[in-house]
Amino acid sequence: MKPNESTRERVMAKSFFVNASLIAIKGVGGLVFSSTALIADAFHSFSDLMSDILVIFGIRQTKKPPDSEHPMGHGKIEYVLSIFLGFGVLFIAYQIGRQAVAVFGDTPTAPSVFALVVVGFVIVSKLLLSRYLLARADVLHSQVLRASGKESFVDVLGSVVVLIGVLFGYIGGRTGITWLVYADSVAALFLVLFIVRVALVILADSVSSIIGKTAPASVIEETKTLIEQVEGVRGVDKLTMLVYGHYYQVMVDIRVDGSQSVAEGHDIAHEVRKRLREEQHIEHVTVHVNPEVES
Repeated sequence: MKPNESTRERVMAKSFFVNASLIAIKGVGGLVFSSTALIADAFHSFSDLMSDILVIFGIRQTKKPPDSEHPMGHGKIEYVLSIFLGFGVLFIAYQIGRQAVAVFGDTPTAPSVFALVVVGFVIVSKLLLSRYLLARADVLHSQVLRASGKESFVDVLGSVVVLIGVLFGYIGGRTGITWLVYADSVAALFLVLFIVRVALVILADSVSSIIGKTAPASVIEETKTLIEQVEGVRGVDKLTMLVYGHYYQVMVDIRVDGSQSVAEGHDIAHEVRKRLREEQHIEHVTVHVNPEVES
């Protein structure tokens, strides 16, 4: 098991703790301080919590070694979990939208000024969490960590909408302008649009990766440089890197001195494979040797 697997699990454990805490803060704050939008935001954070649970489960599944039915390992289970997450987020959006619309049939209650304090704290907390998850996703090359980080960032944008809705709702309550009080419920409806968008992005990224998604150009270039540093490699004729869960599959054609023996060419290929496998984000490597013939 490579070190980044246990690291990813620790990252998601931290995210789970933050999201669980924010759900309690938003839910209690929404009920106590009369904010429909804040309660809707609590439901949104519940989707983040479910995301963390699925991710932690998926990380443990990807630790399973290759077997006869899955010779390349279990890395793609991340994409399956991301698809479940995407549909789960869509369901959350539906529930929030239904509740927000139902409020318009009642006389609205203006939110308390303390609801603004709660939303402000939530925005700062989620922004820090989102930046942390996205940064760790880049380091650990994890699709599902990136999906969770994007969802957390959209949660920040959603909370900004909630902040605006609560602010206008509070002003409406203080000034007696009834229609402004509805701003809190309108903010909940806008939040639904943010949630739907992030669900569609998660689903699109997951489907693209299942079909076969190439590694970022920067990663390919770094890998090419690493291969060219191996003694005996005259050049890289072709390099293909495919995303496979939290790691990459590498297929490379290297060029070596054509006057060398087959055994010497094999040794060079073995060293290339060994050097690449030492990288945390590379799991499967196929090396083909092309002879360079002096003209």
